[in-house]
Amino acid sequence: MYANSIFHFSVADAAEKQAAKGRPYVMMPFYRGGAPLEGSGIPRWGMSLRAAGSMRFRWNEQNPVREAFLRDMFTVIGLTPVYLELVHSQTICTVQVAADVSLQKGDGMIMRDKSFVPVVTVADCMPIFLFDPVTGVFGALHSGWKGTGIVAQALQQAHDTFGTDSANVCVVMGPHIHQCCYTVDEERARYFNERFGSGCAVPAAAPGTFSLSLEQANLHILEQAGVPAENIAVSSDCTCCNPLFGSFRREAAGQNKPFTVQAAFCGYF
Repeated sequence: MYANSIFHFSVADAAEKQAAKGRPYVMMPFYRGGAPLEGSGIPRWGMSLRAAGSMRFRWNEQNPVREAFLRDMFTVIGLTPVYLELVHSQTICTVQVAADVSLQKGDGMIMRDKSFVPVVTVADCMPIFLFDPVTGVFGALHSGWKGTGIVAQALQQAHDTFGTDSANVCVVMGPHIHQCCYTVDEERARYFNERFGSGCAVPAAAPGTFSLSLEQANLHILEQAGVPAENIAVSSDCTCCNPLFGSFRREAAGQNKPFTVQAAFCGYF
C-alpha cells in the first residue's frame, strides 16, 4: 500500500459557505503533490449538495430539479452536460460527441472535448475524478461496492483510446461514505479483502460485521495501475456523517424512504 503521501482534504467548510450563499454545490481543484492544479487549461471537479435537491436520473423519467441545476450551472455558459443512467457496473463510455451517451447505461465517462461536462450521480458511493495533463483526458466515475475497480477500467480505456499514461494522471476521490459508517457482512468483507487488500474491511463492533473502506480499496487499485501517490487526493468528508451531503444510509437504508442523490461532475468551468 502507498506510504502516507496521499493528500487528504475536506470540502465541508467550502460547502457550508456556498450553501449559506444559496449556492448548493462545491467546486474544487485537482491536486499534485498536495498542491492544487489551477489555471485556464486545468479542469475542476464538483458536487451538488443536499440542499440542491435530488439529482436522480433515469432516461425514462423527468427531474425538473436536476434539469434546472445542470442548465443554470453549465448550459448557460456554453457547456454541454453528458450523462449515463447508472447501473453499478464498470462500464465506461468514451465520449467524442454528445450522441455517444444517448440512452446509454454505465458508470463512468472519459473525454478530451473541453465543451463537455461529465455528470454522474452518487449517494454514499464514491465519485472519482480523473485528469491527465499530458493528453487532456478527463472524466467522472461512480464507484460503489459493485463497481469497485471501475477506475482501473477507466485508466485502461484512456490508455487504449488516447494514449494516457497512468503515471501522469491526477485522481480525486470525492466525498463518500467512510469506514466509520459503512458496515458490511462477512461475505462482502471477504470479497474486498481478497481482491483489494486485507486492509479494506476490518471487524466492527457488532459480531459478524465489518467496517469497509472504499478509499483503501481504490488506493490499492490505483497503486496497481501505476498512479503516483502524490497525484492522488481523497476527501475526508463522510456523506453519511455530514448532513450537507445526500446519503442513502442516513436517509433511507432499511426505511424505504427517498434519499438525496447528488450530481458529481468535472470540466472546464
